[in-house]
Amino acid sequence: MSFGENLLKLRKGKNISQENLAEALKVSRQTIGKWENGTAYPETECLIQISDFFGVSIDDLLKGKVAETNITETLFSEKANDKVFSQKGQQIQSIVDQRQRNHKIRFVVAVILFVISPFYPGEAGANTISSFFMFLSIAVGIGLLIYNHLTKYPMSENKRI
Repeated sequence: MSFGENLLKLRKGKNISQENLAEALKVSRQTIGKWENGTAYPETECLIQISDFFGVSIDDLLKGKVAETNITETLFSEKANDKVFSQKGQQIQSIVDQRQRNHKIRFVVAVILFVISPFYPGEAGANTISSFFMFLSIAVGIGLLIYNHLTKYPMSENKRI
């Protein structure tokens, strides 16, 4: 295969128009057409850009070794990457969902502690113990709310404080 045929095959294999390729290489669409027709050849600088753009060696590009396998490998690797990104996205989403549930649980527990804190039984001899539990529940509730806030808005975002 000639350079022009290889370029055409690579471009069509990646579903790129002549206009888009021309824009990426900073040449005219007509220049891409001439390269593909074999009536002109790119300069060395453009050959380097083309090989980088399509991920093939200049040798393969010029000598006609760009085959279906290269396009198939590229498509296969893109599908594999999509699958990996999809799995990672699902893992990240499950972590986010778990953190949101944890935030809600901590908030509910803090509110319950605040609500029940004034209702500890206060008998004549047990005033200090009921006061201790009341202040402990308030402190734990405040601690949970602060922890909730800090984990929802990490310190790296709160450097203005």
